[in-house]
Amino acid sequence: MSQKSVMERLKKLMALSRSSNAHEAAAALARAQQLMHEHQITEDDLVLSNVGEFACRFTWGAKTRPTRYQTRLWSMINGVFGVKSVFVEGTGQIRFYGLSDRAEMAAYTCEVLSRQLRQARADFLRSQNKRIKRTTKISRADNFAEGWILAVRSKAQRLAISPEEEQLLLRYKGKAYEDLHEMKGRAAPSSRRSDQSFVAGHREGRNARLHAPMTGAQRLAIAGEIA
Repeated sequence: MSQKSVMERLKKLMALSRSSNAHEAAAALARAQQLMHEHQITEDDLVLSNVGEFACRFTWGAKTRPTRYQTRLWSMINGVFGVKSVFVEGTGQIRFYGLSDRAEMAAYTCEVLSRQLRQARADFLRSQNKRIKRTTKISRADNFAEGWILAVRSKAQRLAISPEEEQLLLRYKGKAYEDLHEMKGRAAPSSRRSDQSFVAGHREGRNARLHAPMTGAQRLAIAGEIA
């Protein structure tokens, strides 16, 4: 029996152990304890198995320190789906963890919105005067991206998670990412017309679209056109 199958079996047994039928509950609990002993599974392992982790298949290219607009995009997605995320240094990968269905949809949303944002930012860069210094162009493009994200965020509704779930995610983070350190994204350098770039990004961000199969709480994701 695979580890995944064992975990699924244990979850069913633990559910049966709460049965109103005392005999059935006792038998289920005894079998669950036996399985845990045989496979060296702790109660903590069982609780944490409710947390799923999924990687966003889109990467920006930054391997060590992402930009601030990227971290703001991830933070917005965290709030929408009630999950957490980690940036994996060396790979540039962003991973979302939380209750499995939410974490999976968060990773999907990250991929969809990241592609839209990259395209919108690239189009904005191409619209800039070619004689402008590259650093100024990058600064404006980063401010454009931050405005774009704010517009998307204004269309989204945050999904509140319970204190118990918050503690569960903290425990998962402590076990899966024990050596993780906090990281702040690189802020866009100041430049002339950065405010105008931000406003342009905000205007363009209103056109962001997410098409995905969603049900229940997941429909809170992005208001607007969701198929």
